[in-house]
Amino acid sequence: MEPLTTPDPVRFSKAVGLPFIGSNTSGKIWLFAEEGSTFDIDWDSEQIFHGRLKSHRIASPLAISAVYAKCTRSERYLLRDKMREIAGTLEGIPWIIGGDFNTILSHRDRTGSDTNRQAEMVDFAEAIEDCRLVDPGFDGAEFTWAKNSLFERQDRVLVNEAWTRVFEATRVTNLPRITSDHRPVLARCKMSNIAIGGKAFRFQNTWIRHEGFLAVVKNAWEEPTGAGGLLTIQIKHSRVKRALKEWNKEVFGTF
Repeated sequence: MEPLTTPDPVRFSKAVGLPFIGSNTSGKIWLFAEEGSTFDIDWDSEQIFHGRLKSHRIASPLAISAVYAKCTRSERYLLRDKMREIAGTLEGIPWIIGGDFNTILSHRDRTGSDTNRQAEMVDFAEAIEDCRLVDPGFDGAEFTWAKNSLFERQDRVLVNEAWTRVFEATRVTNLPRITSDHRPVLARCKMSNIAIGGKAFRFQNTWIRHEGFLAVVKNAWEEPTGAGGLLTIQIKHSRVKRALKEWNKEVFGTF
């Protein structure tokens, strides 16, 4: 929950139609889940609430991390380190992490100020790269936080590669602001036909002899990412792999 909202889990539970499961140690990150689901908490702190969701809708647990980052760069070092620690323990488990990261990733994520945020952006980009996370993109408003004439995209959702194997698509939407200075961020996921732990990506030499191969790679690579630096390369690689998997199934069938 953001600071401009009134703590009332019962009211929010009714609004979203999901039972209130619990909150983190500071009471500022809340968890709601449908009946029959369980959430096993692996880490509970002021900046990140992490655990594994089990549901009848999925064959194996999903790792979920909710973030409410501190305001200063030095305080966020603990969050970055914890992200890296979590990533190192997952061993192929699908992971989604999202919330208020209280920083931006690129200059495009901000308008209304010329303050130098380069060091913070590098910190964030390096953590994302180390955790091998990708930004699935978003629709809706360009910025998620506003104060007077300053607008920033502080809130976002990131996923690991294992998540993309379980979910065919992850659509992130920045919703309208109502009572908070932040916009709610909604992530909707479409299940893939490929089961968790499915086949890893393998390049097929047959592909390069097909006349349509280069067009598939070019189209996937040139799609805008909304990111910058090494994260852009990582996102593009992920998109090319996904595009080639789909193209392979349509043209050659499943290997």
